[in-house]
Amino acid sequence: MMVTFSALFTALLFALMSNTCAFVVASAPPPTSTKLRSTTLNGKGKSIQSTNNNGRNPSRKADLPDSLDSSNLEGPSVAESAFMGGRGVLTRIGDSLLPTPSGTFRIRAYRHTDPDGHTTEPCVIYMPPPSAPEDAPFSGSSPGTHVRLHDQCFTSETLGSLRCDCASQLAAALTHISETSGAVVYMMQEGRGIGLANKIAAYQLQDGGLDTVDANHELGLPAEARSYAPVPGMLQDLGIDSITILTNNPFKIQSLSDLGVSIAGREKLEGEYNSHNTKYLQTKVDRMSHMLDNVLPSPRRNGRGVPGTAFPPREDAVGSGGDDSTSASDDPRGSNSEGVVPGSDGYCFGRKSVEDCIAAIGRGELVCVVDDMSRENEGDLILSASLATPATVARMVRHTSGVLCVAMEGDTMDRLDIGPMVEKNEDPKGTAFGVSVDATSDHGITTGISARDRAATINLLGAASVRRGSCRFSDEEPTVAAADFVRPGHIFPLRAREGGVLTRDGHTEASVDLPRLAGQPPAGVLCEIVSEREPGEMARLPELREMCEKEGWVLTSIADLQAYRKEMGV
Repeated sequence: MMVTFSALFTALLFALMSNTCAFVVASAPPPTSTKLRSTTLNGKGKSIQSTNNNGRNPSRKADLPDSLDSSNLEGPSVAESAFMGGRGVLTRIGDSLLPTPSGTFRIRAYRHTDPDGHTTEPCVIYMPPPSAPEDAPFSGSSPGTHVRLHDQCFTSETLGSLRCDCASQLAAALTHISETSGAVVYMMQEGRGIGLANKIAAYQLQDGGLDTVDANHELGLPAEARSYAPVPGMLQDLGIDSITILTNNPFKIQSLSDLGVSIAGREKLEGEYNSHNTKYLQTKVDRMSHMLDNVLPSPRRNGRGVPGTAFPPREDAVGSGGDDSTSASDDPRGSNSEGVVPGSDGYCFGRKSVEDCIAAIGRGELVCVVDDMSRENEGDLILSASLATPATVARMVRHTSGVLCVAMEGDTMDRLDIGPMVEKNEDPKGTAFGVSVDATSDHGITTGISARDRAATINLLGAASVRRGSCRFSDEEPTVAAADFVRPGHIFPLRAREGGVLTRDGHTEASVDLPRLAGQPPAGVLCEIVSEREPGEMARLPELREMCEKEGWVLTSIADLQAYRKEMGV
């Protein structure tokens, strides 16, 4: 009942504010010393699609007359929209200098009235190119002007709320365009278009456990209520013919594309991560298909999106190794292959095998990763160091050589004072062994060799690998130090190359990449799988496939992981 009353009160309040705003706009006298210009939203001589209120779905096309030119009009005269039921009327109101900590920009303000009579006042903060014309500062510029499409966030930008990443994205965008030239189109659309009061009501529901999408739905509101109808006219007024959009949000790309904006490319623009916005950012990835490097989609059963998603899976994430890629059990190359050979798309078992592997790592399960025939042609069991348990360690030892290693990043090993095992590394594959370690007796270690003791040491190495400031990891510096370990021991640290499997195609690097992609600290346990048929030999692909089927391990390859990282940009 409280929610219903709140929604009703909010609706009445917004209706009152809307009427007041219309009155003020109508009664305010225009400045007399400035030439103002009305701009049709659709450009001149351009056939584009009109949209419904959310700016996403095209409804029809309209040809605009070439004669609509009001550049010399005095005062806020209004040129009529060029087609019925279109995107309304846009009027330029003013343009001035805007000194900020990020640089001295210009800001251009507009008033937009939609076909229903609702008025908003968007603006553009821009850094023009050198010697740019005053009226249309980007006319004649190279294609692909850098543009950030940003929506108002009072709670973060004014109050400093940490519940989202909006303020940091705005700051990053301003810094970016101050260095490269470009524009930030700023839309007054609080809370993805639902308004400030409704946004706070949604926050209240999120405090109770709902995510940002379900909270909107609980209030009877859409997950996405923004409209970008004024944007084409604003870009036209600035002389921008095509844009490189600074965004992680496919909704914005699709909306502008549907509105006829020419998009030459995209550059990512990630904000700051903290412990308060982790769930929000995860929801943006899982349910709104945002493209964030540091947030992996949650494990999915069918590759078709998370149940109940607000939007479909990302189209840009569907590539040559897409949903119809093969898994380990139905690889068309056949189970008689002696080793894996990447296809023309770079995959061996398919992208889904990597996605399943990442999900299994995130659940603390063992996975099998093979390299190709030109290398060792072996399979390693890999496990997240942070999620290792005595049971999984014992199972790992049972199926492998038993020489358990923990792959780690070099800076973590340096901080723990874990130096190289030998001064001159003569390993044929250049595996960078560190001095072996056990956790100290302060951590309950006795002999160091039992599954329980080894799991404790492994967990401690995983805890030492927590990186400060990452979305999935702790906001605090790791407290594990060199003094927490004795040397030598029964666990063998391995120094992974920076860049992971894209730098070196080894199991060491795969064992760091997989936990990182699963949202765990970048440290993984690895050990080579021994043949059950010939216990004196290592298991090769035909037998590994049978073992994976019997034990329930996900099977993928280093080549698949390389292809996945390249395709997904992670």
